[in-house]
Amino acid sequence: MLVWKLVEFIENVSENGGMEQHQFKLSLTVGTKLLIGGVLLLVMVIGFLNFSAIFLLKEDKKAYVYESQARESVLAGRGFANSIRRVLDTLRLSLAAIDPAKLGSGTQETAQSLFSSEKRLLQPIAENQSDVPVISLGLFRPETGAAISAIQVFNKRAVEEAELKVPENMMGTIPAESIKEVSPELTAKGYAFLNLSKIGEAPVLGVIAADTKFRAGAQGLPVAIGFVPMQEFVKQLAGMNMTIATRSGRVLFDSDPAVFFTVSNIGGDPLFQAALGSQLSSGAVEYELANVRYLGSYLNTGLDLVVTNRMPWQKAMKATYALTEKFVLLGLMAVAVAVIFTILFSKTLTAPINRLYLATQEVAKGNFKLNLKAQSRDEIGALTSSFNVMSEQISELIQEKMRKIQIENDLAIAATVQQTLIPPAAFVGDRLRIQSLYQSADECGGDWWGFFGAGDKMAIMIADATGHGLPSALITASARSCFSVLSKFAQDDPKFSFSPKEMLAYANRVIYDASQGKIMMTFFAGTIDFSAMTLTYASAGHTPPWLFRKEGASHALKSLVSRGVRLGEVRDCDNFDEKVEPLRKNDILFLYTDGLLEGTNKEGVMYGKKRARELFERTLIGATENPLERVIEDLKKDFMLHNTGKSLDDDLTLAAMMIDPEGPGGYAKV
Repeated sequence: MLVWKLVEFIENVSENGGMEQHQFKLSLTVGTKLLIGGVLLLVMVIGFLNFSAIFLLKEDKKAYVYESQARESVLAGRGFANSIRRVLDTLRLSLAAIDPAKLGSGTQETAQSLFSSEKRLLQPIAENQSDVPVISLGLFRPETGAAISAIQVFNKRAVEEAELKVPENMMGTIPAESIKEVSPELTAKGYAFLNLSKIGEAPVLGVIAADTKFRAGAQGLPVAIGFVPMQEFVKQLAGMNMTIATRSGRVLFDSDPAVFFTVSNIGGDPLFQAALGSQLSSGAVEYELANVRYLGSYLNTGLDLVVTNRMPWQKAMKATYALTEKFVLLGLMAVAVAVIFTILFSKTLTAPINRLYLATQEVAKGNFKLNLKAQSRDEIGALTSSFNVMSEQISELIQEKMRKIQIENDLAIAATVQQTLIPPAAFVGDRLRIQSLYQSADECGGDWWGFFGAGDKMAIMIADATGHGLPSALITASARSCFSVLSKFAQDDPKFSFSPKEMLAYANRVIYDASQGKIMMTFFAGTIDFSAMTLTYASAGHTPPWLFRKEGASHALKSLVSRGVRLGEVRDCDNFDEKVEPLRKNDILFLYTDGLLEGTNKEGVMYGKKRARELFERTLIGATENPLERVIEDLKKDFMLHNTGKSLDDDLTLAAMMIDPEGPGGYAKV
């Protein structure tokens, strides 16, 4: 269809005296495109430079923020940890100064009289240090969260400076839930920390030391609690976004009062989780929390404390955003200058291009005798010179294209003619039924098969010329002509020899004379004698046909192998082995070319004899009607499925024949 349309188009061109000019409406001139291209290029360059500068500024700013946060975290974290260590030393000294067994004796009301001597011993310890204003000793009961205060001493000067409110039983102000929460840490490590700050009062940190080696019976765990004021620490870290927490997430300090007095645990904070998951003592991450982007750093100090320091992204990058606006303004100024320059430059290019455009209009009208003068020694000048050469050659190219179309038309006709040389797909004779398939890899193929008969004998044959395409098709036509002559002889001469060996010898000379030894052909020829129920056959290098014979519920297969050289190798040759095979009613003879077994899929795997044989036998067993048609159809479907996604490697020819010796005799002439 496409070939005929192209022929019709060229004929119309010839009749109209030239090529019809296509209507083409300019949307953008070359000058406009140069302007757009120049501006886009400059925008890309400026954009890349701006992006690179902004990116580097952001990375530098991030590094600066991380470094500042790390420095602040180290100073604050180490100062906090060192202060806590001093408090723990004081508390442990206080625990060591008394007998822990006494802490479980008496009641809360009698504690002051029972421990008067111990209180006199502990008071100098409280007054000779300034880190912890109030020290309380007593028992914790982890199971109930109860706290029993036995002794409480304080440094009066430190209490006044911290403006602490000191009740008579300060240990009793600790919530039971908090005692239950820290009890596992006290038991495991011997110390724990609690944020005891309340809104409207001075911030206080509770530092707890426990005597894990002694437990006063069922009374509880001996502990010493130091109530540490945090006003100075809060003032020092004002303006920062710093948090100090235990590794369990319990908040001990936060520079944000809203968090410090209300949030008890930050276990779900991404920055805190990063600190817990890190094997390093410090690090930095960029993260998002509550739809706010942050830059954060962390420090794992001693005493299982974690210091986190964060800054909102917008605040950290404020200076970078200001520089970005200046970069954009400078870029716009550069683009404006580029527009003016591109307009002036583009005019020097558009004039010669416009002349070439007008020349193409002349060529479209059929005027190929053009001679444009190159006005510059650049690419446009070279294009002008090439255009002159092109216009001279277009006429020759059109003629050459017409000749190619004629060749393609001839090939299509040859393919149509070749189809007439192949017998019809289905044939039902008096003593033989045939079902076949022929499919070429190209428009013309190199496979052929056929049959003819006279009296009680029928000759069958199948051939495969080397290669495929028009040369192979011509050779198959020669073979077909040879056997057409032999068929005529058989009809006219009752004594005609149906010897496959002699028929191959005749065909060999014809093939050799037609191809001069350049194209070979494999060939199988056989003669069925229905009176003797035998098959006499010979082969010229062809793939052996299969003979299927029913034995019970299955079919036995025999390959009909016969030696012989290919046709067309030498001019005179009769060296073909001729063999005889007995036949039975309902025997099935299957002829095929190597395109079946050697056909490959996309992975290069061949279809193969085993797959073809198993499908053939399986179909014969399952087919109750028209077994030959079912076999050929199933083989075709399975082979095409194997070949999916690619063209055929070779021509494909199949022919299945069923023997029926009890027919009335005679044949329709083929």
